[in-house]
Amino acid sequence: MCLVSSDDPRLLWTVDMLMDGVDFDSRVHSWSAIGRKTMAVNLSDCAAMAVVPVSAMCAVALSNKLALDDALELVRGAHEFGLRCGCPIVGGDTNSWDAPTAISITVAGRCEPGQTPIRRAGAQPGDRIWLTGAVGGSILGRHMTFEPRLALSGEIARKVQPHAMIDISDGLALDLWRILEASGCGAVLEETALDAAIHADAVRLAAQDGRPPREHALCDGEDFELIVVAPADAAQSACAALGLLPIGQITADPGLRLARAGGVPEPVPVRGWEHFR
Repeated sequence: MCLVSSDDPRLLWTVDMLMDGVDFDSRVHSWSAIGRKTMAVNLSDCAAMAVVPVSAMCAVALSNKLALDDALELVRGAHEFGLRCGCPIVGGDTNSWDAPTAISITVAGRCEPGQTPIRRAGAQPGDRIWLTGAVGGSILGRHMTFEPRLALSGEIARKVQPHAMIDISDGLALDLWRILEASGCGAVLEETALDAAIHADAVRLAAQDGRPPREHALCDGEDFELIVVAPADAAQSACAALGLLPIGQITADPGLRLARAGGVPEPVPVRGWEHFR
């Protein structure tokens, strides 16, 4: 147990567990990079609520095949990245077993003065949907090297005052659907705008596996960009100045649809990464 000092007694908490063979591949990725990613996914959760991370706890179940240097590199990678973002590891637990390595980090965060956490459940019909960056094809490398949108989310909270946000961990379609379910509404994505938000990695991956780039953008996950649902009257210039990409609009009618030029909006399959299939 450790004592965490904070000027705000209302701390928010998030936790993520990453497993060898599912979220990373220790045959390919360094233990330092694995530790960094484990910290980064938790910090991305903080960004999704415009929360400032304060400190972290780390628990690892290490494969008995690891050497002590591997274990130290794993924790050091997480700790050093956390320090860079103002979120040091202050405690935790270490075990070993005859199974692949699993690492879990819990992060405590707090709101900026005068701010409240941005939740999933605040989207309203007429709101515009924005992304903090292009999506799709992250498995080509960005899933290990992404930067949590901590600083940007704070600016979004102050300048745009969004009604809802979430980070894209499991796929644009699935994570947007979580906002729609929580908010009791639907959404229409605009074909041209969505295609403009497809990452070049999605195009590269499509050339390798034959799946359309748009499918990668909607379903791949691990982009760790933010979906930002902003009031319709939010200044377009402010959103553009922050580099946000418009992709659609919240509707009163339930469901997720894609609007093609001159056509009737078509249903979008809600697919992405799910642990229980």
